[in-house]
Amino acid sequence: MVMHLEPFAGGGSLELGMSAEDIATRIRRIRSPRYVEYDTGTAVLDRLAWLYNHPNVPRPPCSLIYGDTNNGKTALAYKFVRDHSPSEDSPDYGKRPVVYLQSPPFADVNGFYDAILRALKAPYRSTARAQSKWDQLLVLLGAVGTRVVIVDEVNNLLVGKVDQRSMVLNSLKSLSNELKISVVALGTQDAVRVFQTDQQLGNRFEPMGIPRWAVSNEYAVFIGRFAQGLQLKQESSFRSKELVGRIHRLAEGLTGETCKLLALAAEMAVQSGREVIDMETLDQMPWVMPSERRKAAR
Repeated sequence: MVMHLEPFAGGGSLELGMSAEDIATRIRRIRSPRYVEYDTGTAVLDRLAWLYNHPNVPRPPCSLIYGDTNNGKTALAYKFVRDHSPSEDSPDYGKRPVVYLQSPPFADVNGFYDAILRALKAPYRSTARAQSKWDQLLVLLGAVGTRVVIVDEVNNLLVGKVDQRSMVLNSLKSLSNELKISVVALGTQDAVRVFQTDQQLGNRFEPMGIPRWAVSNEYAVFIGRFAQGLQLKQESSFRSKELVGRIHRLAEGLTGETCKLLALAAEMAVQSGREVIDMETLDQMPWVMPSERRKAAR
């Protein structure tokens, strides 16, 4: 099927003869995850690489990386996992030097062990005793050559019983000690409070914050780099302070929200035929700012 659309008022038009399949292919590409370098992201990845390359010691260094929701923590973790996963033609293919998992939705030591075993794609019985699961995951992590374990959403540990929270936190510490590997915890500002409940953990897990963006030249450069990967046919003017400020305000300075907003704007630009991200595109977007979403949920 071929779509013939009228020129969009305000400039640019969809190429005549562009098929629905062509549009769908471009939109799938726009929606695909992509990573763009930026200073804070590079600093986090450098920290993870330092932990990865650290020699075996009795008390390996660990990190707590924290920041607001949707500010790039998980995207950085995924990139680090991708960059350190052996390729199919590598003799180390099948090894898991970096293991990423999500913390259970509330403090639960059995759920925590299950999450690690699921991340390893290992068969296990959910009804098995916690000690049995612990023994199994220690053997498996050693067998696949794990050097770093990344646990996301550790702020979830604030939900649930205090004794279960303590057991999960002790498990994180014991995991690092027994296997002589680094553990990285990711979470919101609340995660700092979780780890400060235990002095040893507070000292062991060195905190590293990911701040929100300020309206700056660096933010404009980040937006421009991200937009390049969206492959619109018209150049967007990210030198405009007004446009950059508007994007910053809508995304509230959050990395993940900025990327989501730009991808949605690019999708609309393709569908309309305008092929550019500008004030008019942003005006037409069905966008609700992150803080407004939270208010609506109350």
